[in-house]
Amino acid sequence: MKIYSQRLSAVITWLRFPLIFFIILLHCYSVVRLEGNHSIYFRTVYPFALWIGETGVPGFFFISGYLFFLSKKSYKQKLETRFHTLFIPYLLWNGLLLALYIISYIVGHPQDINHRNIADFGIIDYLRLFWDRGSFDNGNFVPLLCPLWYIRNLLIMSILSPLLYYIIRYARELFLFVITIWWMLTYHNAFIPQTILFFSLGAYFSILQVTPLEVFYKRRAIFLLLFVIFGICDIVTHTLWSTPINLQLHRLALIFNIPAFILLADYCSQRGLSNKLLPNAAFIVFCVHYPIIVVLRKTCISLFANASDFTHVLLYWVCVIVTTIISILIYKVLSKYSPKVKNVLSGNR
Repeated sequence: MKIYSQRLSAVITWLRFPLIFFIILLHCYSVVRLEGNHSIYFRTVYPFALWIGETGVPGFFFISGYLFFLSKKSYKQKLETRFHTLFIPYLLWNGLLLALYIISYIVGHPQDINHRNIADFGIIDYLRLFWDRGSFDNGNFVPLLCPLWYIRNLLIMSILSPLLYYIIRYARELFLFVITIWWMLTYHNAFIPQTILFFSLGAYFSILQVTPLEVFYKRRAIFLLLFVIFGICDIVTHTLWSTPINLQLHRLALIFNIPAFILLADYCSQRGLSNKLLPNAAFIVFCVHYPIIVVLRKTCISLFANASDFTHVLLYWVCVIVTTIISILIYKVLSKYSPKVKNVLSGNR
C-alpha cells in the first residue's frame, strides 16, 4: 500500500495541469456559444470540450476529498490551511475582477453583471458578487469570477467535513449510490450534487484507508474497459444517435474517466514524463483563464460569425492554445517579477 501511496502522490502532482487544461477545453466551448445550427462544429469538438473537458472539476473534487481526509491534521488546522490556500485567493481574485469592472465603469464603459448595470448596485449587491452573480440558478450559482465556484464549494465541503466523515464512515456505498442517483437525475450543471459526489468519492478512499491507485491499478482492465465503453456511448449518443438517457451516459462516462486518467498519469509519471513548471502554474492558470477565453471567444465569433463549421473548429483550438499560453505566461511573469504577489494569489502554491 505504501508504494501505491507514493505513486499516487506523483500522480496527483502530474494531473494538476492536465485537469486545468481540461477545464480550458470546456470553457472555450461553453463560455460563448455559437448561435444557429453548427452540427459539424459540435460533433467535432464534443469529445474534447465535453467528454474530456467536463472531467476537470470532478477530478479536482475527487483529489481534494481524498487529500482532505488523508491529512492527519486536526479539523481546526485543516480549516486554517484552507483559509490561506483557498479563501484568501478566492477573495482576492473576485476582488480584482470587481475592481476591473468598476474602473471600466468609471472611465465611461457601462458594465452589466447578470443583466444589471453596476450603477444600480448597492453594498449588499457588491458583497453578493463574492457568493453569486445575482442568481441562485437552481444551485448552479457562481461568484463574479465564475470558475471559482469550485473553490467556494470546496470550502463549504471542508467546513462540513466532520458531518461528511460520519456519513461516509457508516453509510458507505449506500450514501455514494444515493448521491450518484441524485446527480444522474439532476439536469443542467448540477453543481451541488456534483460537488458532494466527487468530494465524497475521494473522501471514501481516505476514510476507509484504501489507496485509489491500488484499487484502479489492480482492476485496471475493468476500469479501462468501462472507460472505453462509456466514452464511446457518450460520444456516439451526443454526436450521431441521440437517446433519452444521453445525460446519464455522459455522467457515467465522467465517473469512469477519473480512474482512467489516474492510470494514465501513473503510467507517465513512472516513466519520468513530467514537467515541474506546469503543476506549479495550475492554480494561477485556473484563475486567469476565464476572462481571457471570454475576450477571445467573443472576438472570434464576432469577426467570423458567418464562417464555416470547419473554420469555427480551428478557431476553437486557436482559443484553447492561445488561452493556455497566455495563462502560463502570466504565471511566469508573476513568478519572475512579483513572486510575493504570485504566492498570495496562488495561496503559496
